[in-house]
Amino acid sequence: MIDINLIRVEKIGYVRQPQLKLTELSFTLQAGECLALLGTNGTGKTTTLNLLAGLIQPDRGSIWIKGLNIKTHKQAAKRQIGFLPDRLPLYHDLTVQEYLKFISQLRQIPKPDIKEAIEYAIEEVELKDYRHHLIGILSKGLKQRVGIAQAIIHRPPILLLDEPTQGLDGNQIDRFQRLLTEYKKEAAIILSTHYVNEIENICNKIIQFSTAGNLFYDFNHCTT
Repeated sequence: MIDINLIRVEKIGYVRQPQLKLTELSFTLQAGECLALLGTNGTGKTTTLNLLAGLIQPDRGSIWIKGLNIKTHKQAAKRQIGFLPDRLPLYHDLTVQEYLKFISQLRQIPKPDIKEAIEYAIEEVELKDYRHHLIGILSKGLKQRVGIAQAIIHRPPILLLDEPTQGLDGNQIDRFQRLLTEYKKEAAIILSTHYVNEIENICNKIIQFSTAGNLFYDFNHCTT
């Protein structure tokens, strides 16, 4: 039987010290769906995204990325993912275009396609006027847009975005919402945020994290 889910999470658990615990988390996500992880700092949103991105391994349970078990097929699974972490390493002595070229090479985009990939990413996040600017002199909001650009540059079928609207002003958030609305037509998206109003027009599924120090998730808040 073919699994139509781009993401399948089955009863994953993760425990690091008594105050950091995630248990029995399960959900699925298909193309066209966007899942919001809501909660304040320390409630488990970043931990969940890092587990899905393959940066850390769950103590139990399974994560499937486009049919691939991320534990046994880690590199192949990670190629299906675009990830914006909470602390993205940016090289301040590179221009936006130089940085995106570097990311293209890391993503193993074929050399003849790199220019097109860079143009696509720059166009989508409206960085045309800043392509030759050094990243180090950009504002926080512009750096965040560079981070979004690197996540989508290889047009992955899965996007994981940790607090993607931080540093963006109202107009930029509106543009970001339009970008994700269009992108999710053929992809699955998971994003974390503190504010439901920033994602209510994008996401059709919600998991509410609460109880800081215990990483408790409330499925009663899930919607479809």
